[in-house]
Amino acid sequence: MHITTSFFYGHQNILNNKGFSKFPMFICTAILMFGCKTGTLERNKNYNKKPNIVFLFADDLGWVDVSTGNTNGNRGSKIYETPQIDKLASQGISFTNAYTNQNCAPTRASLISGQYPTGIDNQVYNVGSLNRQDQRTQGFPNLPIKPFKQQKVISEDGINIFDVFKSQGYQTAFVGKSHGTPHPLKGDYGIDLPADIHHIITGFVQGEKTKSYYLALNSDNVGWTFGSEYVDKYAKPYDQEYIDGVLKPCNTQSELSLLKATPKHLTDAIGDFSVDYIKEKANDERPFFLYVPFHAVHSNVVGRKDLTQKYLKRGLSKRIAEYASMIELLDQNVGKINRALKDPNGDGDFSDDITNNTLFIFYSDNGGIYRNDPLTGIKGHLNEGGIRVPLIVCYPDIIPENTITSQAVHSIDFLPTLADFAGADISELKKKDGSKPQYDGVSFTGILTGEETRLSRTNLFWHLPGYMDERFSPSTVIQKRFGDDYYKLFYFYETEEFTMYHLNKDISEKTNLLKNPTSKNLEIALNMNTEMLAWLKANNAPTGTWVENGGKVPYPKGNGVLKYNN
Repeated sequence: MHITTSFFYGHQNILNNKGFSKFPMFICTAILMFGCKTGTLERNKNYNKKPNIVFLFADDLGWVDVSTGNTNGNRGSKIYETPQIDKLASQGISFTNAYTNQNCAPTRASLISGQYPTGIDNQVYNVGSLNRQDQRTQGFPNLPIKPFKQQKVISEDGINIFDVFKSQGYQTAFVGKSHGTPHPLKGDYGIDLPADIHHIITGFVQGEKTKSYYLALNSDNVGWTFGSEYVDKYAKPYDQEYIDGVLKPCNTQSELSLLKATPKHLTDAIGDFSVDYIKEKANDERPFFLYVPFHAVHSNVVGRKDLTQKYLKRGLSKRIAEYASMIELLDQNVGKINRALKDPNGDGDFSDDITNNTLFIFYSDNGGIYRNDPLTGIKGHLNEGGIRVPLIVCYPDIIPENTITSQAVHSIDFLPTLADFAGADISELKKKDGSKPQYDGVSFTGILTGEETRLSRTNLFWHLPGYMDERFSPSTVIQKRFGDDYYKLFYFYETEEFTMYHLNKDISEKTNLLKNPTSKNLEIALNMNTEMLAWLKANNAPTGTWVENGGKVPYPKGNGVLKYNN
């Protein structure tokens, strides 16, 4: 893709050259050793290289599904164990108000495109379609609104996050789940290594068509496989060498002997692939952007046998034991990848450490699939349980360690933020047709470095012109910060009704402030109502059409909340 841009300084130390080993040897107990000391981008402006960036993206991991309390207001899980993520939180910055869209595809599409679903190069509002009403949908089958017909993947014509990195000389790699982008991952998306893979593996085994979730298949045609030309080299069953060299040092308190000769889990394979990529690229003059969208912990939930048994012995149900197993497996691979930065060639000598030159991000794509107490809702809802997730970012000497921010950020904000670190001026980018791309996100670099405590932007938006079972109907949401207080206003197109919540005091969204509004609450609601309407108009947001007459469903009235004035 043709891109015009400006270039300015990067920031990282020159590394010692070391060779690479072929087998991933790492010690998980020493994984998150890099120190994120106070500093700014300016402190490193004399360095002549740009930082590597590693972006780890969990799937369906909820706000309270990690054991650290840094990302969730001291509400860390007492059931699920995530020691590596916990260490990362202690050595970087954690966001308690990190947001996504309501499920996988639109969040990933917004992250990669830098746009809300309303963006011209995005248009991905939901997984599959907005036409997902069923018997669980209130009013089904006589629903009044015909949903908007969305796109399933973002446009190749936009300048996405991979294109931005390419404009600055980065090598780009994608290993894991492709959602909001095509699968197989083909097209002009700026990705040098498109190792996308699905967590459902199919093939013929002993003459019968077989389907497996997460676990490699021993196919009649190709042997052990994940159905990926890139990841199949890691598909062989667990053997003693792998158990001793990779898993034992993690001190999982599980019976690793249960794994010998059993099928490899895709989560481990994605981790192994990422480790080898880092080994290969660690000493390159050109920096790399490694994007790792894990499938874990998406359903069908399949843990790793040793970890599942560990949690079953604690008396958990089979369902929750599998989920806990998968979360810990994800955590181990977060550590595995981080260890590769500390010791790329795996020889135990940290002289080839590149953590000081690497921005490391851990994030989830939507809320959890099980209970997210105290948050209301799960994946697919626009309540906090569906859209609030863990986010941790670390970069030694740039990002202060063990810090926490309540600043609200969204998946749209990563493109401009990471562009800052890569040295790209996104205002100078141009698309194929010569036009400038439009981005909805803002950079939160100043929040990361500690130079700012708040963004000048005060609002975020969600817009869904369609249905998904019982979890959403046509609606628009605005969240707005007034000082340090976050409020959230919902508008429902079918009924033309609003609800509003004060998240600081009502994180569970139980008390609708418009039921008996004070004059202050009504003033806040009117302000948000006005901004919601302005945003819808500015983005030409679709609303679907009325089934009865085919007319366009109108936007909310600019003063619609005043009807609640008693």
